[in-house]
Amino acid sequence: MTFKYVEKDTLMHRLHPVTKASLLLAALLLALLFTYDYSVIPLLIVLAFELVLWRAARIEFWRVALVIKVLMGIFLFFIVVQGFLYRGGVTPLFAVGHFKLWEKDIGEFTLEGLLYGLFISVKILVVVIAAIIFVMTTSITKMSALAHSLRLPYSFSFTLLAGLRFAPLIFKSFSDIKDAQKLRAFDIDRMNMIVRAFRAYVPILTPLILNMLRRGMELQISIESRGYGATKNPTQLEELSMRASDYLMLIIILAVFSLSLYLNYTIAPGAYSSFLELLRGMLGRG
Repeated sequence: MTFKYVEKDTLMHRLHPVTKASLLLAALLLALLFTYDYSVIPLLIVLAFELVLWRAARIEFWRVALVIKVLMGIFLFFIVVQGFLYRGGVTPLFAVGHFKLWEKDIGEFTLEGLLYGLFISVKILVVVIAAIIFVMTTSITKMSALAHSLRLPYSFSFTLLAGLRFAPLIFKSFSDIKDAQKLRAFDIDRMNMIVRAFRAYVPILTPLILNMLRRGMELQISIESRGYGATKNPTQLEELSMRASDYLMLIIILAVFSLSLYLNYTIAPGAYSSFLELLRGMLGRG
């Protein structure tokens, strides 16, 4: 099951959408600003803070298991690619051959490349966890009120929110259609990769696309029957207001953001270099 809003009564659910959007914005800014491998140190602090918020939101792991599985594959890809191709790699861990490319032996898997791949993975994870917290603790109604308070065009905000609503439906429909095909002795999980790539997904994607088109037409009829576009300034179902807990959380987010920036430009470079030298010494490559 993919992630979507789950109604609960927790601190994170009660927070104003602006507060949770600030967390997501801070995570995106840090991911863009931190470009060196030593930045993994402040990013781990941000990640720990997000996991505390995850715990406070009481988000079950099984709800995002599919997303985590996809991320694990992406992380493994980055680690392998960077391990072999990272140009700053000088400490080989093992080799599968010797192939020169741009004066770099891409047959060697290096320690520096491994760590840089882990750094990229942590950057992605920080942003994804912030996005999961925002989506799973903020209802569509509150997101609509947030878009209205930010003075976003109504058509833009509706399209964005409809996309967020349709994403879980696509995953659920895909799973339902795949299970239905299994009952007809068409199990793609037992096919090899070549067969799966060329013919396995056609019987699944075809009804999935048709189903999404049908849902889109039903949505069009539904919103038109409710007077969509009749007024340029529609009223909102919920009127949101900031509370003391929101201001406190904003202060905490700002403090974590500032601390991570401070560590990144002061302590992190030296600490990371010492850690790297320690690893090289343990490997006997110092």
